[in-house]
Amino acid sequence: MDTKNQKKKVMVVDDEYAIRELIALTLEQEYDVIKAESGQDALNKIQNALNKINSAPDLIILDIMMPNMDGYQVCRLLKTNKETKMIPIIMLTAKHQNEDVRKAVDVEADEYITKPFEPEMLRVFKYSKSIHYVKGRNENLLNYNH
Repeated sequence: MDTKNQKKKVMVVDDEYAIRELIALTLEQEYDVIKAESGQDALNKIQNALNKINSAPDLIILDIMMPNMDGYQVCRLLKTNKETKMIPIIMLTAKHQNEDVRKAVDVEADEYITKPFEPEMLRVFKYSKSIHYVKGRNENLLNYNH
């Protein structure tokens, strides 16, 4: 398949089936959507994808409140791994207190959207370079100046 025409991959991680499906239906015409029902499921799928060429997700939409491993833990693991740290992560959550947003910043989430949300909002991110682009560009500039 021609990589120029290949759809970007978006992983949706949420323990609520209805939310996963709503997001998938919103994005699947423009993206390949990978669904994960838990943090561990997401990590397993990402690890399997890393073993294949060009199969890791280009973006992760991550719920915070999930059993066993919450979204903060998943985000921290992904952002501290050199193979996954540049994958942008959008935290999508019902948690809206300042403390919750600070935790997301601490684990290096790229965006934070609170529920309830308009699913179409998620499609807007395809038009922006997002924080991920700025982080990547700054890293490259820093490496160039050494």
